[in-house]
Amino acid sequence: MTKLKLKNALSYRGIVSATAKNPFVTVKDEKLAKAAVETGYFEIVEQEQQHDQEAPNDNNQNKAYTKSYLKKLNKDQQEKIIAELSGDPSDTGNEEERIALILELQNDTMLQLQGD
Repeated sequence: MTKLKLKNALSYRGIVSATAKNPFVTVKDEKLAKAAVETGYFEIVEQEQQHDQEAPNDNNQNKAYTKSYLKKLNKDQQEKIIAELSGDPSDTGNEEERIALILELQNDTMLQLQGD
């Protein structure tokens, strides 16, 4: 399943439908998700791995945060992600530093997983 978010539009009706009040859409079919993203009105927020070979200890191991996605989150949400990635939110003073720390921690986590 893939969770999509309407971006930069008040509403969209087509292969999927979303509004500014309800910008999130969950689709089961990967092809449908890709088609929705190709319209330019949606971005992928979460995507479940269909063939997990081993179950991760932490749900965030399958998520790849992007700078554009992180900018849309509020301070509390960003700090929660930092904590989930074993970082210290108090090490940051503003949004730019929080986002940089999240991306750095995420990269470190991915490198550790590849090394195992």
